[in-house]
Amino acid sequence: MPGSRGRCTGRDALRKVMSVDEVTPEDREHAKRIVYSVVYGAGRERLSGILGVSTEHASRFQDSFLQTYREVQTFIQRTIQQSHKKGYAVSLMGRRRNLPNINSPDWGLRMQAERQAVNFVVQGSAADLCKMAMITIFNLVSSSSSLSARLLAQLHDELLYEVEDSQVEQFAALVRSTMESLQHIHHLGVHLKVPLKVAVSIGKSWGSMSELHTPPSVSQTPSSSFPTPPPPP
Repeated sequence: MPGSRGRCTGRDALRKVMSVDEVTPEDREHAKRIVYSVVYGAGRERLSGILGVSTEHASRFQDSFLQTYREVQTFIQRTIQQSHKKGYAVSLMGRRRNLPNINSPDWGLRMQAERQAVNFVVQGSAADLCKMAMITIFNLVSSSSSLSARLLAQLHDELLYEVEDSQVEQFAALVRSTMESLQHIHHLGVHLKVPLKVAVSIGKSWGSMSELHTPPSVSQTPSSSFPTPPPPP
């Protein structure tokens, strides 16, 4: 079950924001919630309730995060301003989400639309990459004489496949190479600064997965293997 992982993880953020060395799974979950609260506009009070800390502590976490990752606030404000101007948000690969309430005189509706704009750019772009990976892997397996893997489910940025035992290592290498190569899709003008790191796990059942350590990707999947999405309406 491969999943893409960016260079700046929740663990990295937690180390920088909270000044800790050893990060537990609970700490990592807290870091993720801090990141989500900033990106999606949750207030200090809501974050304090989620983390079970005082409002003062929650405020310090958010402020420290924004001081450490200054470009996050720039991205949020730029996305909101563009959405106010255009009336919609655009994902990495050009999909649009119309935002009819982005310029509403109703403060509540307008704030909701602004959160939706940021959410769509982040989550919609992640979905673009995952769907591109799914289609590309399907095409590569369909044209292969030695692979017969079958996609069972997509879970956010993770893909669950059913694979013959004899094909596991070959298929794992293909999946990892394909997903990591999405960092650069030349014909779409997609060039991400943060590498897309992929972890691959295997098991006889979904609940018994363990990580499979495969060699680093040597060659990138050629851009010609990636499908071209239709132009936005």
